[in-house]
Amino acid sequence: MKLSFNLKLSQSLKLTPLLQQSIKLLQASQVELNQLIENYINDNIFLELEEDSLNSLGYQSNFNNLKDTSYKNDYSHELFDTEIKNQTLKEYLIENLSIFSFSDRDQIIFLILIDSINDEGYLIEPLDKILDTMPFEPNAKLEELEKILKLIQDASSPGIGARNLSECLALQLKIIDGNKKLIDRSLKIVNESLNLLGNKNYNKLKNILNCNDADLGESINLIRSLNPKPGLVFQKIQPHDFIKADTKVEKINNNWEVILIEDNFLKLKINEDYEDISKKESKEVSKELKDKYQEAKWLIKSLKERSITIIRVSRAIMKNQIEFLEKGKLFLKPLILKNIAEELDLHESTISRVTTNKFILTPHGTFELKYFFGSTIKTDSGNELSSKAILFKIKELVKNEDSNHPYSDENLSKLLKKEGIQIARRTIAKYRIALKILPSNQRKK
Repeated sequence: MKLSFNLKLSQSLKLTPLLQQSIKLLQASQVELNQLIENYINDNIFLELEEDSLNSLGYQSNFNNLKDTSYKNDYSHELFDTEIKNQTLKEYLIENLSIFSFSDRDQIIFLILIDSINDEGYLIEPLDKILDTMPFEPNAKLEELEKILKLIQDASSPGIGARNLSECLALQLKIIDGNKKLIDRSLKIVNESLNLLGNKNYNKLKNILNCNDADLGESINLIRSLNPKPGLVFQKIQPHDFIKADTKVEKINNNWEVILIEDNFLKLKINEDYEDISKKESKEVSKELKDKYQEAKWLIKSLKERSITIIRVSRAIMKNQIEFLEKGKLFLKPLILKNIAEELDLHESTISRVTTNKFILTPHGTFELKYFFGSTIKTDSGNELSSKAILFKIKELVKNEDSNHPYSDENLSKLLKKEGIQIARRTIAKYRIALKILPSNQRKK
């Protein structure tokens, strides 16, 4: 059976450790992936590192020939400055404001909630206490906060916005497609018996869950594959640190092409000495050894499919962002996950996994793939602009303003109108807050 990264697994298909592995590999950032690979090597005698680059992963595509699947390996890589290199978790979440069409009221709730999320990704204040501090009339309701918190949890890396460890792990489990019994059993552990797991009280867990050793082992392995502190990935992003692009887009022969930067990834191969042993049809070769061999082959295949999936998604995004590539951020085209999912015949959850913590080098800097998704704003000419383009425009206007006479929100609205961009003053205020720009009276020197 051929497993694609669509991950639309049937309920009857058992979510084996190998399938869990595929999902985990797809979600992993570059740094996380290399760490996983090192762990797999230590755990499987059939795996070893490739000394030379795998040319087969140098997948290339030309936007003028979308069916082209030729390969390329004549690139170089470097350490690049990125748009989010100094971005904290809170700044990342604020940027996500542009994805939603918030009312002014919901916007305030959004900003207050993310201000209560710590560096590990947890909401540190109970919602009822946050409600008591809301700058609203007395009829503000807890349901409003719960609604916005769910949006934050759904739009962020899995686990962000959780109120405790159990919820953090549960949020990650709920996005995994696969064997319902395994997922439900794992959810029951993290929701009701996490202390027993922490204390390694496996016998009691088996009694509570009414399962055997194999079933419990599957759930434990799945839970251990989750990230208990999903927000800390942002603390890893430091200037001149290890963040490197996964892919790059460059103009070759007047055509924009996307290339996998394979030098940034550890690469695996099968150890030939052990491979010969595994192929022997004898009782001397244990089932465990043969299983490890199959696991090794599966892993190598999964890594290759992961790379191709990243390339396909990067290609589809950049194909829709030609004006951005040619002219800059103000020409970002609005995209939603559904656009790319339908184009590639993949599930939206797959696109979300692929675009989180994966980076592409462009002529205008290095960006997380998720950066290119956002809401739409129509201009007077009938064209559509990405809200991120508007954010950039506002940022540039404020940057170049007379500090003695800073632009008010009304001034900014009028300046954008002159360029054919019709935006209400209150919307300008919303974007200004998202950019952490103070009101004009506080910017005046």
